[in-house]
Amino acid sequence: MAGEQNGSSRASGAPCPLCGEPLYGWIVLAPPARGEPERRVLDRCENCATVIERGRDVNLAAEWDAITTPGSDGGLDVSIPNRASLQAMIGLDGWAALDCYPSQLVLAPRGLELLAQRNGHRIRSQRTPPTRRAQAWMWQTLLNGLTFHANFARELRARRLSSASAISRPRFFIDLVVTILAAPLVALVSVPLELIAMLLRRGGEMRAVARRG
Repeated sequence: MAGEQNGSSRASGAPCPLCGEPLYGWIVLAPPARGEPERRVLDRCENCATVIERGRDVNLAAEWDAITTPGSDGGLDVSIPNRASLQAMIGLDGWAALDCYPSQLVLAPRGLELLAQRNGHRIRSQRTPPTRRAQAWMWQTLLNGLTFHANFARELRARRLSSASAISRPRFFIDLVVTILAAPLVALVSVPLELIAMLLRRGGEMRAVARRG
């Protein structure tokens, strides 16, 4: 119930900033709560699976800096949500990790490789290990299919959502009851589902090591 509608499948008229292929409408994100900005359209690249908000200008150097940290062995470490994950395919506009991205580009493994190359680096190792963040994103993604508000449990815990800022008070309290009752049952599904995704290299969190070259 959290999501609104899918974006148009027609080309948006802009090229992918990483591979140059056309971008196509993917999903439309509704405002998460009352008083938030208008709906946002996200476009996707069918070649490298990169996602970007329509109309955004992209600085590839800034994008790279936003997702990398110095590693212990002289390389750069990357830890970001995986656009090619099972939870992303299940959730679409209800994917809980969509608003956890540190940069404007939402990347799959191929997109990460291209971004590294554009910044004079190569990805030396890449994996989707079982992590607490990935498990939390899968759990919240499945819950998003039951609630009116996207990421209701997370936003409520962070005090970014209240009955006053909700879409409506009745929907807020419905989501509260649904979350309390469904959370344990959803966890029984989300935990093994994310573990299976990890074994298939479709885990929710992508970790990589990059080196200059």
